[in-house]
Amino acid sequence: MNEILHFSHANGFPAPCYRVLLNRLAEFCDVRSIDRLAHNPVYPVTDNWQQLKTELIHYFEHNYRRPVIAVGHSLGGLLSLMVTAERPDLVRALIMLDAPALTPVQARGLQLMKWLRMADRITPAGRTEGRRRQWSSTEEARHYFSGKSLMKHFDPRCLQDYVDYGTEQNGQGVTLRFDPDIEMQIYRTIPHDLILRTPLTVPAAVIGGEDSKVFRRVNGAWMHSRLGMKVRWLPGTHMFPLEHPDQTADTIHQLLGQML
Repeated sequence: MNEILHFSHANGFPAPCYRVLLNRLAEFCDVRSIDRLAHNPVYPVTDNWQQLKTELIHYFEHNYRRPVIAVGHSLGGLLSLMVTAERPDLVRALIMLDAPALTPVQARGLQLMKWLRMADRITPAGRTEGRRRQWSSTEEARHYFSGKSLMKHFDPRCLQDYVDYGTEQNGQGVTLRFDPDIEMQIYRTIPHDLILRTPLTVPAAVIGGEDSKVFRRVNGAWMHSRLGMKVRWLPGTHMFPLEHPDQTADTIHQLLGQML
């Protein structure tokens, strides 16, 4: 019986945008996902992502009869960590992709910036506000996305998947599937209270991008020393799962072989 691997996506990137990575993972696991986190009105975006954590817990409870391998990128990685910390009975193993568990100093700094309503200065929220969400055609959308710094290093297959699965047709052309207003709220409510100091009770690992500006060496060291997590690094930025999807899948496979 194949292990069930539940993949949770990054903010702004519906799960099907990871088609190349997920298809590669499906060669050795039964891969499942939620199409778009934070879009179910039953689980609205709240401070410290408490309802989003509940959304993932409820999904695991209602859809899986055994613990699953929880893999998540960025937003999805942190939510997977939150579920693992609160409900380890639901998780067989955890692998986070460029998702930093904050050190106490970082957490206090984030809390202060949120209290001062200055979170937009240290998160991508400021860049998300007012972002373009409509294009006349998929061709125009692809040209636009290919010029964005966040996506300029994407594997061509993943860039096309973002065009295909990150947008949808409407009467005027194509529009984003992930609501930018929800994306912005997620950035503004990043958890400052997730301060874990003891090892997790399930096997866990984190993979960071060597050029990431989100997941830093200090976070990798903290997660290894305090949470007992394996730490690996791959070429690429914060978006390395969409820049190097095959290498990411192979590294996940190798880690699971060591952890399970």
